[in-house]
Amino acid sequence: MKIAFCTPFKPLKHPSISGDVTIARDLFETFAGFGHELVPVEYFPAKKIYWKPGRWTGARVAAKKMIEQAKDVDCWLTYGSYYKVPDVFGPSAASRLNIPYFIFQASYAQNRAKRISTWPGYKLNRRAMLKADHIFCNRMNDVTGCAKLLPEDQYTYIKPGIPSGMFQRDEAARTRLRDQWQVGDTPVVMTAAMMRHGVKAKGLEWVISACAELLKKGRDLTLVVAGDGPRRAEMEALAHAQLGNRVRFLGMVERTDLSGVFSAGDLFAFPGLEESVGMVYLEAQQCGLPVVATDDEGAPYVIEDGRSGLVTSVSRNDFTEAVDRLITDTEFRLTLGKQAMEYAGSIHDAPTNYREMERIMETIVLQRKGL
Repeated sequence: MKIAFCTPFKPLKHPSISGDVTIARDLFETFAGFGHELVPVEYFPAKKIYWKPGRWTGARVAAKKMIEQAKDVDCWLTYGSYYKVPDVFGPSAASRLNIPYFIFQASYAQNRAKRISTWPGYKLNRRAMLKADHIFCNRMNDVTGCAKLLPEDQYTYIKPGIPSGMFQRDEAARTRLRDQWQVGDTPVVMTAAMMRHGVKAKGLEWVISACAELLKKGRDLTLVVAGDGPRRAEMEALAHAQLGNRVRFLGMVERTDLSGVFSAGDLFAFPGLEESVGMVYLEAQQCGLPVVATDDEGAPYVIEDGRSGLVTSVSRNDFTEAVDRLITDTEFRLTLGKQAMEYAGSIHDAPTNYREMERIMETIVLQRKGL
């Protein structure tokens, strides 16, 4: 298939890596690996465009260019649509081109229709979802939303996945980095987050607090933090005040280097407050780290509690106790680490999981062509 690929939220080459950008890139690369040709169409920022009438002229110009770029494709695939960033391009473009229209990750929330501030976005997103030939959901919350709007045969749950071989255990990097960090045999708690305002910074505060409490109990540990963002200086100051020299901030780590960094740790901890998918948990597990998270949203769907990690209630105390268990019970920690690699590799392999999506898209494309 030749597929027009649209990302209304951020361009594929956005310099600031987020979970959505990562998933979009993985989806793009996986389908390219299947042998399909993907055409990234013109990017135009659609966030809250309904309250910015001055930008509609630019949007119309961008839409014309998108249609020109997609004039010989077999179908249109938009990554991401919800009330803040509704897909205002896909439905019209696909209709003009007379091709099937698909959405990956569409979120429908009826309560957004009750406020004037979100009603326009709700209506535009609802329009896109109703126009779609099929919607693919990698979040269970989205499956629930689709069920309120669409027939059961118009949406499919696709388990989150990591491209095969992208993350794996790296013993050489483990030895090198642990020597560099001068941690010896001390258990290393790994975490990674974009240090921005909101739940990401709050989650990192949870991890710092948990490690500080365990140090007070006499536990031997070092916290290593990967990531950057506007609140990094504040987070570093907080961590050093509570943990002293038992913490190290690595800054932004390229995704291609994360396997080595994760392999140097002994467990991965991050509460995942309001975490929609939690790709970082899969990345850590594929490197042999058992993970600790809460059941707030997405984590339970990418972590098997008791097999690849520990999923707690949304409680600082429960979260801290889970981290403590993995630090103090070495045998249990190592067992979960081995199982984490098996779990992530077998259940959350992107090529395997996206094959069902490919099959559905190809079927609809052939039906549209009368084949």
